[in-house]
Amino acid sequence: MTRSRLVLAVGVLVLATGCVSLKRTPEARFFVLRSLVEPPEPPAGEPTVGLVGVLPVVVPGYLDRPQVVTWRAPDELRIDEFLRWAEPLDLGITRTLAENLDTLLSDHRVIRSPWPSSAKLRFRVRVHLRLFGPQQDGQVRLEGRWAILAETGERPVLARNTSLRRGPFAAGAEAMDAGAGVEAMSQLLADLSREIADGIRGLPPGTPPAG
Repeated sequence: MTRSRLVLAVGVLVLATGCVSLKRTPEARFFVLRSLVEPPEPPAGEPTVGLVGVLPVVVPGYLDRPQVVTWRAPDELRIDEFLRWAEPLDLGITRTLAENLDTLLSDHRVIRSPWPSSAKLRFRVRVHLRLFGPQQDGQVRLEGRWAILAETGERPVLARNTSLRRGPFAAGAEAMDAGAGVEAMSQLLADLSREIADGIRGLPPGTPPAG
């Protein structure tokens, strides 16, 4: 009897170990922001007016991390180790913004910082974000300030606060699929790009440097 019980116990232990080994660790998902704007119809033979440089976008410290951040409450964040950015978020925002502007400003060339010292810029674009991502109410929001600068100097030629939103989606940020949230973030960057492009197009060709 003792030997039979020992064999049975060993069998149960092996079975239990086998069951544990079959459990899979959740796989991480990696996301990228993407450009979404459609190019405008440029007039035939439209010349290139100038070169626009996009400076590195500044994001809040709590967004400067590999994980996708969502809001569970006005003062509480949710950080999921298995939902990650495929590139640093500030670099992804800067890249997407530059791609959008390059499409929208058909009469300009748009480049990202750092650019060659030989580049002769008409304007520089600076963006500071203070809020970006899915919120607890199911909306995805972007808030901050953008400015158009001359080639040199820090006084803006034009500056605007911005507050953009998409949604609401589902019943709060936790119920929102991460992919849908990231897609909405790309849409917000497209909206921001249109604001900035309209601002640049509205400046007179001979706008003097702000210094």
